[in-house]
Amino acid sequence: MTTISESIIRALCWTLLHSLWQGLILAVVAGAVMLLTKRASSATRYGILGILVIGFLAVSGYTFLLELRMPVAATATAGTPAASAVTQGAQAIGAHAIGAHAQPAGGLVQLPGGIQQLVQYFNAHASIVVVVWFIVVLARFVKLLSGLVYAQRVRHYKTGPVPIEWQERLAMLVQRLRITRPVQLLESALVKVPVTVGWLKPVILVPLGMLAQLSADQVETILLHELAHIRRRDYLFNLVQNLIDTLYFFNPALLWVSSLIRTERENCCDDVAIRETRSRRQLIEALVSFHEYQQSVGRFMTARGHALAFADGHNGMVKRVERIVRKRNHSLNAGERLVLMGGVLLLCGAFITINSGRAAANPITASQTAEAKTIKSLPQVTPGILPATIHVATRVTTHVAVSTTTARADTTKPASASTPASAPAPASPSSDSTNVEKIIEAHDHGVTPEFLAELKRLGYTANLDMAIKLMDHGVSIDFLQSLKKEGYGLIRLEKAIKLMDHGVSVEFIQRIRAAGFPNLTLDEAVTLVDHGVSSDFIEQWKKKTGTLMALEDYIKLQDAGIDPS
Repeated sequence: MTTISESIIRALCWTLLHSLWQGLILAVVAGAVMLLTKRASSATRYGILGILVIGFLAVSGYTFLLELRMPVAATATAGTPAASAVTQGAQAIGAHAIGAHAQPAGGLVQLPGGIQQLVQYFNAHASIVVVVWFIVVLARFVKLLSGLVYAQRVRHYKTGPVPIEWQERLAMLVQRLRITRPVQLLESALVKVPVTVGWLKPVILVPLGMLAQLSADQVETILLHELAHIRRRDYLFNLVQNLIDTLYFFNPALLWVSSLIRTERENCCDDVAIRETRSRRQLIEALVSFHEYQQSVGRFMTARGHALAFADGHNGMVKRVERIVRKRNHSLNAGERLVLMGGVLLLCGAFITINSGRAAANPITASQTAEAKTIKSLPQVTPGILPATIHVATRVTTHVAVSTTTARADTTKPASASTPASAPAPASPSSDSTNVEKIIEAHDHGVTPEFLAELKRLGYTANLDMAIKLMDHGVSIDFLQSLKKEGYGLIRLEKAIKLMDHGVSVEFIQRIRAAGFPNLTLDEAVTLVDHGVSSDFIEQWKKKTGTLMALEDYIKLQDAGIDPS
C-alpha cells in the first residue's frame, strides 16, 4: 500500500470520527434554533437548518483536507487525532483562555492514557473502518438508485390522464404560483398518496378515485401543496439530502437534523397552500378528508423513490393539523431536550478532558490558575442587555473583589484588640447571581424594561417568570389594553395566555358580540374558537332561521358538520 493511499484512508477515517462530535455540535445548535424560533416562519426555520447542514459539510470537508496534509509518521508519534489543525486551533484557544503559553513537544497535546490507546487503535485499524463504511454506503447508494428507478417507473406505468376540468384547474394554479416549467397531473394505480416526481419535468400523481371522492376545494388544496414543492425545487433538494444521509448514515445527530428539515419542508408547503386559499380550515379539512380516504382504501402508505408526498402517515398528519390550529411551530419534546442536554454535557466533558491533558503537559503556577479562574468566573455583560443587569453585575463583581481582599487580609493579619471579635460576615452573592441569570434569561426572551413598565401601568404586578411566559406566548400590551377596553377589565395573565394559545383575538370577540352576543365571556370565546364557530357561521344561521339561537346550539351544529347554506 503506498503512502498516498495510507494518507487518504487515515484522513477519511478520522474525518468520519470527527464528524460525530461535529454533528453533536450541529444538533445542539439546531436544537437552540428550534427553541428560539417557535414563532418564526417555517421558511426561516428551514433556511437556518439548511445553512447549518451546509456549514457541517464545509467543516467536514475542511477536516479531511487538514488530516490529509498531516504526515502519517507525525500522527503515529503524537498518538492522537488532535494533530489536525482544527483540533490544534481549539486547543490553542483553550490554552489562551487559561493563560498558558508553553506548547508541548511538536505542538501536540498529550491526552489521557485511555484516549491515547483509542487513538492508536483507530490509527492501526483505519483501513477496516473505511472499508466497513464504504460497504454500507455502497449498499445504501444502491437503495437510493433503486428509489429513483421506482420513481421513474410510477411516473410512466399504470398512469392515466385526469379529466379536462382538472387539467385546466391545474394550469390556473401553476400560473398563480408563477411556475415556469410545465407540470403534468396524472392518476396512478400504484401510488396511495399524492406525490410529486421529477425536477426538470415534474409530474403530480394522485391515486385513482381520489379526485371523485374528495371535494374540489380539498383537491385544490392538495394540488397547491404539491405545486409548492415544485416551485421550491424540493425534489432536487430532497435528493441531495438523501445523498448526505447516505454518506453520514452512522451520525445520529445529523440524521435528526435532517428529519427536522423534512418536517419544515412540509410546513413550508402547507403555508403556501394556506396563503393561496386564505383558509387554514380548508387545509385541515383536506388533511382529515384524505386521512379518511386512506382508511377507506387500505392501510397508510408513504411515498417511495424519494417522491414528495402530501401525507406521510397518521402521526405526521396529526402534527401538521396541530401546528395549523395553534398557529405555532413545534419545538422540542422532553426526550429531545434531554438528549441534547446530554450532548452538551458530553461536549463539556470532552473539552475538560482535552484541557486537563494540556494542563498536565504545560504546568503553570497556582497563582496563575487562580487568577485565570477568577477572571473567567466574573460575569460578562454585553451591550444591549437590560440596564438593570449592568448594575447588578457590577455590584456582584465589586462584592467578589472585596470578599477576596478581605479573605487575604484575614490570613495574613493577626487579630488585634481594635478588631471586633465577631465581625459580621459579608452577604452571599448567590441571590445577586440568581437575579443576574434571571435578567439575562428575560432579555433573551425579549422582555424589555418598557414591557414591564407598561404592565405596571396597566395595573399588573408581574415577575420576570410571568413576563417571559407572556412574551413566549405572544401576549402583547395592545392585546391586554384591547381586552380592557372591551369591558373585561384586568383579566388574569394566565387567562390572557390561554386566549392567545387558543387563537382568540379581540377582533373575533367583537364580531361575535356584533352577531348578537354582547355578553360574551372569554371562556365562551375559547369554546367557540376550539369548535370552529365563526361570526359568519352565526350570521348565516340567523338569516336562514330568522332568529338567534344559543351558543351551544351553534356549537352542536358545527360539530355535526351541518352547513347553513
